[in-house]
Amino acid sequence: MKIFFIFIFAFFISVTAKSQSLIQIRDQFYRAQVNGESADSFYTKMQSVTASASAVMIGYKGMAAFMLCNYSYNPYNKLKYFNEGKSFLDKAIAMSTDNTELRFLRYTIQKNVPSFLGYSSNVNEDKQFVTKKISDSQFKNTDYDLYNRMVKYISSENN
Repeated sequence: MKIFFIFIFAFFISVTAKSQSLIQIRDQFYRAQVNGESADSFYTKMQSVTASASAVMIGYKGMAAFMLCNYSYNPYNKLKYFNEGKSFLDKAIAMSTDNTELRFLRYTIQKNVPSFLGYSSNVNEDKQFVTKKISDSQFKNTDYDLYNRMVKYISSENN
């Protein structure tokens, strides 16, 4: 009987984690940008994302590592998290090259990382891709949440 309850509990946890919406993941990611505790929590949560997950989830796993760069004081750890984030994000984009969300995430990272890290080769390409999607009225209806986040980011750049 005990094993049955453990199985049910494990199944419930698994189903709950998988059913979490992408909007919730985005919200957690944006909170991770605000403080270190949220970044640690988001990173820990994203460690459960496996290689068989969707490209977007693997991309957010990379973004979780990038977030820890902001809150780490040790240069070795900063570089470790940067390389981890880059690896996951690049893998995700290789899995889904035309994914707007992943291209937007890469754009935001490449635009903001120090140039000496050499991770800025796709900035112009990704910005054009994202800007084109923003102007596509069908995209707005497909993923309104992502559309709003992208418009807000791009408009804040132009101010």
